[in-house]
Amino acid sequence: MLIWRTLLLAAAVLLTGCANLWRVDSQVQSFASWSSPPGPLPFRFERLPSQQTEAQAALEQLALPALNQAGFVLDNARPAYSLLITTQAQETTYRDDPFMWGGGYYSPWIGGGIGAGRGWGMGFSAPLWRAPPRNFQRQLSLVLRELSTGQVVYETRAGFDSRSPIGTDVVPALVAAALQGFPHPPTGPRNVTIELPH
Repeated sequence: MLIWRTLLLAAAVLLTGCANLWRVDSQVQSFASWSSPPGPLPFRFERLPSQQTEAQAALEQLALPALNQAGFVLDNARPAYSLLITTQAQETTYRDDPFMWGGGYYSPWIGGGIGAGRGWGMGFSAPLWRAPPRNFQRQLSLVLRELSTGQVVYETRAGFDSRSPIGTDVVPALVAAALQGFPHPPTGPRNVTIELPH
């Protein structure tokens, strides 16, 4: 009996650990145009006029740990680079059922019978009254500019799709995915998976 309890407890711990990991599968594409191999990366955040908000400051703080891991060092006094970070959330509702009326979905059917009452018929099933499927997407973009020349030396973006609403808590994973391979990333689009505690 003790062995079984120990095994059940171990299984519960493993399952709890798996449930707390969040897999963020991102579609990533990066572009680099370094004139020379980058050394230290002291930087400051660049903001557009529309980004002078508390929300943008919070976004930058969420991104900072992943930036630090990639070698970026926030230095507002003597930056060599500026980094522009933008994010955009989008929701899409799919109305792909042509038999939808009044907010509910009806599914067409066609059937037949054999025996005394042979024949074929068409009609509609009872309304399922289910909500239309929705897709949520968050895009994140990083643009790194060399301040001495004004040239963009690195551009990268990452996107994540989900059937559930996506909050800003996914930002660290998107930044880590976008910087995968930095400073010399693979060419072309690629998929990057980041696991986060959740």
